[in-house]
Amino acid sequence: MGVKFHSFIFLLAIVFAGSTVYAGSSDSKEGCSSEIGRYQLFQGNYISIDLKRQQTSSHTGIFLLDTKTGTVKRYLNKIDEQGKYIETWLPTDIQLEK
Repeated sequence: MGVKFHSFIFLLAIVFAGSTVYAGSSDSKEGCSSEIGRYQLFQGNYISIDLKRQQTSSHTGIFLLDTKTGTVKRYLNKIDEQGKYIETWLPTDIQLEK
């Protein structure tokens, strides 16, 4: 029992020491407080439309929401025609040229 108790106290001390180091000073918190929680990840379904064939298909994807600007991007990873691996975030909105 004594060894378990001392191990528990030791782990508790490490956790508190780590949280103190991670928290930093109050001055450093003020500069980044607006960035905490800014980006949110979601899994969801979306529909793509093939305009040539006039067909729709449903897909599941991962989306990145920027809560500061309201922009949403979809995660894409694929191997292109040349065999190159591509991993990126694509915008979900369509911007028409004027």
